[in-house]
Amino acid sequence: MELKLQQIMSEEYRVLNALYESLLEQNKYLLSREVFSLDRIVKVIEAKSKDVANLEIERRKITKDRSMREVIKEFKDKELENSYNTIVELLDKLKFQKDTNEMLIKQSLGFTNQMLRAINPGVGAKTYNAFGKSR
Repeated sequence: MELKLQQIMSEEYRVLNALYESLLEQNKYLLSREVFSLDRIVKVIEAKSKDVANLEIERRKITKDRSMREVIKEFKDKELENSYNTIVELLDKLKFQKDTNEMLIKQSLGFTNQMLRAINPGVGAKTYNAFGKSR
């Protein structure tokens, strides 16, 4: 069981690292506004996310839905603990990069909406909300 768990965790680390690289690539495309490359990388990110989910399901079957900290304490294996810690660090980097990319996308969409409103203004009278933005 311990060997199988270590294999799954090393495979999970490999896939998570590839997902992180894909998110960095997505960030590069967001900054350079390469729309067609963004479309391609989204499909890659979705495929890698499915791979991570499948590995997570396998890991949960082995650990019987117990927490990884509990399993690591039970085995008292330093290699397993190191693998777990590196995966946790990588997950933190993944979350930060995902949040950064989402913020860039929202910012870009906000700018696009403002430009569309400027190009095609409404015919009704403008009203302003409490923040001074027009509706």
